[in-house]
Amino acid sequence: MTNILVSDAETKTKNLLMKCLETAGFEVIFTENGLVSVQLAHEKFSTTTESEKSNALRTSIFPSIPRLCEVFEFIELNYHQSIRLKEVAQAVGYSSAYLTDLVRRLTGKTVNNWIIERRLVEASTLLLETNYSVDEIGLKVGYQNINHFYCQFRDYYKNTPRAWRETQRSHALL
Repeated sequence: MTNILVSDAETKTKNLLMKCLETAGFEVIFTENGLVSVQLAHEKFSTTTESEKSNALRTSIFPSIPRLCEVFEFIELNYHQSIRLKEVAQAVGYSSAYLTDLVRRLTGKTVNNWIIERRLVEASTLLLETNYSVDEIGLKVGYQNINHFYCQFRDYYKNTPRAWRETQRSHALL
């Protein structure tokens, strides 16, 4: 977090500063008595350590494409949070448009498709290996809207999460 002291107390100047900071990728934490506290928006998300990188890559659903390693590492470490293309692009230092084009060209999927797929793979693992409710699992894998989770799960697995769990568990018993 960085603190900036604004000596010009005019509201117009302060608002202009806030807009410039947000455009540059900073998130304004608070303003008080001329002090503005900011942090880079991507700093609130996880970054990789070497051991996390090797663990993430060992069980990864992502293709091994050197140019996209950082992108996939960021998604792997943060899919359970509310992340979007913008945060991924900021984390790897690309514009959203460039990253969209690059990922689609190299993988045939969008950044958002990769985030959704990672969340749904984790959801399926939790459905099989835990007794968490479907709603709890949706929240754990990064969905704030449970209905959205149900729709995306159904689109991907062609079944509801609950029915998918029952089917998979009954097959495992055979």
